[in-house]
Amino acid sequence: MAKNNKQTNLGIFGLGNMGQAIFKLLRKSRTGKKLNFNICSIGLKKINGAILLDSLDQLIKPSDIIFLCLKPQDFYKLKPAAPNHKIFISIMAGVNIKKIKKIVGSPKVIRVMPNLPLQVGHGVIAWYAGAAKLAQSQFSLIKKLFSSFGYNFKVKTEADLDKITALSGSGPAYVFLFMDALMQSAVTLGFSKEQAETMIFELLTGSLKYYQSVKKLYTPGQLINLVKSKKGTTEAALNKLNVKKFNQQWHLAISAAYKRAKEISNYGHK
Repeated sequence: MAKNNKQTNLGIFGLGNMGQAIFKLLRKSRTGKKLNFNICSIGLKKINGAILLDSLDQLIKPSDIIFLCLKPQDFYKLKPAAPNHKIFISIMAGVNIKKIKKIVGSPKVIRVMPNLPLQVGHGVIAWYAGAAKLAQSQFSLIKKLFSSFGYNFKVKTEADLDKITALSGSGPAYVFLFMDALMQSAVTLGFSKEQAETMIFELLTGSLKYYQSVKKLYTPGQLINLVKSKKGTTEAALNKLNVKKFNQQWHLAISAAYKRAKEISNYGHK
């Protein structure tokens, strides 16, 4: 791999929504100034800022690091590559490292579980390197790449990625569900859709910013009690929700998502 003071050749296999986001975020990052981009994507005929290649083998040759951003079903159709020692970073859900190694021909594979907000640089990115023997300088560069995507952290086992899938991977849908419920309630009370959207968006972002400013002093549970007063409006609303049952339902929901994530990860790998 190229040293820190030299250019690094970075490959991206697959240019769907996530592949495009990774390309755009890295191009405009500080690290991007030291990156040369190679891209392979079915149906793509031209792209600015990168060299376009036709196959995995062609992508591997000039690249130091290759992001695998294609769909699992397309990945399984690939012809195994010749043995190599390039670094592969997979964002494919449910495809384990053992299977990836067989197809890419390299022992240096890192699995990443991103989520939708990565596309705007505010993702939650969990990653697992397994037995990949990388130099410290290589790990440092990879962490810099990940920092362009949002909050990132390394997990201890590959199985932990299934837990992350159930939490932050599916998590944006949970947030949008809550957001949608509040917006519908606002409309029911007589506000326009535009007013409801703006009001609830500012409510959510403002509440999160406030929590960020006081989290060393208060837990979320304590903040609920700061807003809630005895026999007040907040208490009336929370009594209708049955908070204890609400929490239990979310534990069951996350458990169901985790169970399904494990089933998907084990599919075809027995």
